[in-house]
Amino acid sequence: MNSESTSASLSFRSPLLDPEFAPHLFLTGTGTGVGKTVACAVLCRLREAEYWKPIQSGTAEQDSHTLLELAPGTPVHFPAVTLQEPASPHFSAELEGVMLDAAEIAEGKPEGYFTVTEGAGGLLVPLNGRETMADLAKHLAMPVVIVAPSTLGAINHTLLTLEALRSRGIPVAGVILSGPAHGSNARAIRDMGRTEILLRIPEIFPLDTAALDSFCHKVEAGEVADPCDEPTPLAPKAPEGDLVERSAKVIWHPYAQHATMPDPLAVAGAHGANLITQSGQKVFDAVSSWWVTGHGHGHPRVARAIGEQAFKLEQVIFSGCTHEPAVRLAERLLEHLPGKLSRIFYSDNGSTATEVAIKALVQKARAAGIERPRVAALSGAYHGDTFGAMAASDRSPFTAPFDPYLFEVDRLPTPGGCHDPRSPEAQARAVLALEGFASWACARRGEIAGVIVEPLVQGSEGMRMYPRGYLEGIDRICQEEGIDWIADEVFTGFGRTGQMFACSGEPALHPAAICLSKGLTAGFLPMGVTAFREDVFASFLSQDRSRTFFHGHSYTANPLGCAAALAGLDLCEDPDYLPRMMRLESAQEQLLADLASRHPITGMRTLGGIAAFELPDAPGGYLATRGQAIAAHCRTLGALVRPLGDTLYLLPPFCSRRNELTGLYSALNSALEALTP
Repeated sequence: MNSESTSASLSFRSPLLDPEFAPHLFLTGTGTGVGKTVACAVLCRLREAEYWKPIQSGTAEQDSHTLLELAPGTPVHFPAVTLQEPASPHFSAELEGVMLDAAEIAEGKPEGYFTVTEGAGGLLVPLNGRETMADLAKHLAMPVVIVAPSTLGAINHTLLTLEALRSRGIPVAGVILSGPAHGSNARAIRDMGRTEILLRIPEIFPLDTAALDSFCHKVEAGEVADPCDEPTPLAPKAPEGDLVERSAKVIWHPYAQHATMPDPLAVAGAHGANLITQSGQKVFDAVSSWWVTGHGHGHPRVARAIGEQAFKLEQVIFSGCTHEPAVRLAERLLEHLPGKLSRIFYSDNGSTATEVAIKALVQKARAAGIERPRVAALSGAYHGDTFGAMAASDRSPFTAPFDPYLFEVDRLPTPGGCHDPRSPEAQARAVLALEGFASWACARRGEIAGVIVEPLVQGSEGMRMYPRGYLEGIDRICQEEGIDWIADEVFTGFGRTGQMFACSGEPALHPAAICLSKGLTAGFLPMGVTAFREDVFASFLSQDRSRTFFHGHSYTANPLGCAAALAGLDLCEDPDYLPRMMRLESAQEQLLADLASRHPITGMRTLGGIAAFELPDAPGGYLATRGQAIAAHCRTLGALVRPLGDTLYLLPPFCSRRNELTGLYSALNSALEALTP
């Protein structure tokens, strides 16, 4: 059990130990999951009481079983009503055609000498269309103990529950708090609620019989503190000094030349499309925090899903184990993914997702007898920063120190050199590029492991876009030549291009693998996915264990990441989700056109949630510097942009409001006026 240090006097005798304390108690909570069953176990253990839960919903996880595990030997009475669905009693009853009646349930009250009765959920949980758990408590004629978590919101929820009880004439025996002490909550509830605080049950971990016994022994010996006298600090004192200064002494930032970089933005929080700095400034996140935050920061649905999963299973080795969130996520992803994909391989991020795809196809080709299988990628490609992903990426300042160590990759013509996929030049380039690809495929027949492609947009190359016809041509040639190809949708997946995936749509495409990350978990947690066709998976099946795909990560299929991804998929399935992308594209088209009418920018282009343009006479290349000056100016005006050299791109979260977009483009206009000759 966790030990808790306290300067409070450890001589508290809980009123629950008084032999004259009420012979029967009804325990309700300020909500669901506040610790009622643990409180019941403590009461049964302290008073050698009997236990009854009159309404049990969800027979697979009966609270009666939990109580017996914590307080063995407790006499447990059968529920008056047992419902299969683990939901609110009225809903579970409706599903089974059962009518719950408070008076009828109360008639089954056991006649023990001391009975602890546990309600379902909070006091006002409905039993039917006219009665709540409060009506059951009134029929049972037992004093009520309220169990409340001693956290933020405890005062409000507890006082409301007290008011509801007293307005119905139901006697209150007191309040049990659960969890760590939080400020002066206990005193406030005691004084404002005019009630006794009977006990505070701390977080007990691991929660088992021995730990519960240890706590109960301390209660009986008076070795616990009076909840109302416990110390009140809410949080440790913040460290002295400025956050940016402290960061400069201990942090090594990614993609940053610390000798020349400006001070980092000190971010204290985020909500929707905005970051909140330590000083309280609101900064519009125009890059979706490195392209991951599609639905907006802190979406409550995703946060709740992670929290609920954390209480069930936070992590387990995935080699030799499986779990519900991973299986369910795989099933749902395969329903949405284009092509005939049937297997999901989990990893940690976008680089590892592409690494997995490349390694799998190379190993498949080796097993088929190709001594040194060839891998091809587009000119200007970027697929990540691990070694295999770097090798598949074009040579650049990113890879220069490691070039001698990277394996050779055949480089295919880039169809998007003119940036705008709708231009006649882009169409002509695509035709020429496909001719080159077809010639390469014919010349290398029988030597190829696979081709990796960023579909529709080469993000790190400067948001260079190309016609879908080129992607269709690659797919057609690969089918004709029997070549496996990989769609790297780490950036483009989950609506970024205006459709669920860049490879979605007609005619259907047939990649051997699709790589996902970034938007996969709605920006909450790192996770990568590589989806494979069944024939790729089947090529590894063998009685020879050396044919195994030896790849994995400690946090493969982390249950919290899976829960976040499932909640993110729920949001993607909203009927208005993709239409919202198109409205975002339309809004940025208009704002970009207005910006172009004021400044000599070039290469204006939009696709779904992506907008980009070039600065005048842009020399190109990631190390070009004028874009950095634009970004610095925008930051002073409350907009975070991160150019790719002299390519300015805008990738706002999908929840961005029109006035936020207008503010972003106003900042860009101001920056261009100030800094463009």
